[in-house]
Amino acid sequence: MPQWEYLFVRFDYFAGDLRPQNANGEEIRDERRQHPLHEYANYLGEQGWEMVNFNFSPAYGYGFLTLKRIKES
Repeated sequence: MPQWEYLFVRFDYFAGDLRPQNANGEEIRDERRQHPLHEYANYLGEQGWEMVNFNFSPAYGYGFLTLKRIKES
């Protein structure tokens, strides 16, 4: 049976778009932070991550993506 690893990405509403802010509690510090959330999600998909949940609270202006991929042994 496969084992999974998980990635939790917080994103914020910024300048009319959703932007990634941190992943697993660590601030995203590279240029991907400036890209729209859909581009960041596509980048993660290329890294083998599959999105399993999307949660956004417009009233608070932030949300979370939950992603998983098979854990390498």
